[in-house]
Amino acid sequence: MNWTKLSAMAEILSSVAILVTLVYLAIQTQQSADAIQANTRQAILDADQQFLIKVMEYPEIYTSQFKPALTDEEKVRLGAYLILFVRMRENNWLQYRNGVLDEVTWDSYRSSIVQVLSDSTSRGWWQNYAIGRRAFDSEFVSLVNELLADTPVQERSMLIQAFD
Repeated sequence: MNWTKLSAMAEILSSVAILVTLVYLAIQTQQSADAIQANTRQAILDADQQFLIKVMEYPEIYTSQFKPALTDEEKVRLGAYLILFVRMRENNWLQYRNGVLDEVTWDSYRSSIVQVLSDSTSRGWWQNYAIGRRAFDSEFVSLVNELLADTPVQERSMLIQAFD
């Protein structure tokens, strides 16, 4: 065997090895991306479950949105509830925008924004706190404003109305 043939075979083997390595790295990268996406969805689900458990433990905070007048204590509790909820959804949106959260999952979480901010008390809070104080990402605020633009103000929670 001459050196030319040996050199050509070595180049072919080298090219095949590089190709196999690239395929392997592509598979590993996809698996890592899938794992990150699964972990993100799980973290979001865990946060939502903890949030809902608190709503079940303290339903008066949620239902205070529909009272005609709130005490200062009720305003503080409701404000904290709304900040927590909107922060969770802002984080979900950031994950979606960064490509970590898929569109179907984001859509399911996005719909709850309208549900929670559908009453006049929450809308007032949104205008004064979220927009007036620039408490959230400006692009997220624009998205929420678009969602709320076509949503009529509710007198009762959509969640409560579902049982009527």
